[in-house]
Amino acid sequence: MNRILFIFLVCAFNGMLGQEMSLKKGAVVNDLKINDSIQESFSLYLPTNFDKDKMWPVIFVFDPMGRGRNTAHLFLPGAEQQGYIVASSNNISFKDSLSANVDVALRLMNKTFNYFPIDNNRVYTAGYKEGAVVASAIPAIYPNIQGVLAVDDFWSTQNYLGKDSNFSVVALIGEKDANIYKLQQVQYFLNKSGHTASLYSYNSNNEWPGAEMISQALAEFSLQSMSKGLKHINNELINDLYNQDVEISERLRRSLQPYKAYQYLEKMEMKYALFDKKDDIRNLQKEIKKEHLFKEQRREYNRAKIKESQLKEEYIYYFEEDVYTVNFENIAWWKNQVKELEEMQKSKVEAQSEMAYRIQGFLQVMSSENFSKIKQERAGIDRKIYSAVLQTVFKKDDPEAYLYIISQSANDGDYYTALLYLEDLLKTGYKDLEELYNIPNTLDLKLSPEYNTLIKKYTGTSKYYNIGVEE
Repeated sequence: MNRILFIFLVCAFNGMLGQEMSLKKGAVVNDLKINDSIQESFSLYLPTNFDKDKMWPVIFVFDPMGRGRNTAHLFLPGAEQQGYIVASSNNISFKDSLSANVDVALRLMNKTFNYFPIDNNRVYTAGYKEGAVVASAIPAIYPNIQGVLAVDDFWSTQNYLGKDSNFSVVALIGEKDANIYKLQQVQYFLNKSGHTASLYSYNSNNEWPGAEMISQALAEFSLQSMSKGLKHINNELINDLYNQDVEISERLRRSLQPYKAYQYLEKMEMKYALFDKKDDIRNLQKEIKKEHLFKEQRREYNRAKIKESQLKEEYIYYFEEDVYTVNFENIAWWKNQVKELEEMQKSKVEAQSEMAYRIQGFLQVMSSENFSKIKQERAGIDRKIYSAVLQTVFKKDDPEAYLYIISQSANDGDYYTALLYLEDLLKTGYKDLEELYNIPNTLDLKLSPEYNTLIKKYTGTSKYYNIGVEE
């Protein structure tokens, strides 16, 4: 029966009776339709031992790029080992609102509940970035959710995290990702509210973690199900999951990262608290603590932690003060701060390098939020341009702020500033001619020789005054 084709009849969905589905066990099946009336689909994984006469746990996966197939494959090893159905949407989009994405998610969930024998006590959601926001919002609508696996983000509202909700959270975040500050706050609040919440970091940025980490995150849900009596105790599976976790810790140790290996073992203490592994984990920790490199790295990470806290507080204070006073004179200081952070990112001291990436990301987030806010307010021209200039300091390759400065400056008759930031934008490699000639408020400017000469200098052509450019 391993990985063979099977056919079974299922009950009605959306008023249709006796619809027949052909699915392969042990493999990801792609592009399954939600129904004939909407263009939505999903990828599905059924374990090789799937039996329609048994009840099965399910994990719904939401990727903001609609990559249902790819993300289903990431969950495949853990789902196969631990016995989960995986349903991964192809239609979640970072461009859509949370409400629209939740509607897509609920249609997928309804489809799955109607077609498969799902254990309602073991329903889980997972997502990355905007998909994680969707995954963490669903318990507010479907209270039977037992767990949320959130990668890089979380729905921040706290209204539904009361005593009546009992879902657990496993949060995953890249070691260099500034969103770790948000997830640390989420973890703190969840634990304070009586929820079980774990936070793991992984050596990557702006992408899903690997299948191994997802499998071990999924293991938290499996172990919790056993401890709650929702799943029978499977000692063989417990030992397999434990040995896999130990191997991850040992791998970190062998790669000269004993401090991270020790931290991973600390998380294992909580994970296996009810499964008689405490002494074994403590013995492994004692061995690591004897190493000189562990002590050295612990000092480095403690120093970086103190430095990180200080920089965050200082930057928040100076940023808010500069925004309030529209302090153009301090732009050079901010540029220097970014330069120093970029130098620290090259440090051979891993703790310092990771910290510098997170702080720079923190500045980018703070600036982006301010820029978005100012654009929506009835602010003066100086405040609008200042917020955009700050954005170009922290997000040098993002064209939005440059285009905004060009538009606002031209509208104010300040062609010098408009041309200055046009050249700065072109220096980043920006070549969208259509956009450059459709910037609001630039009718006179874009017809000028100066505007077109700059564009031709960096792109090789221009729409008007298409003349030679001196080197």
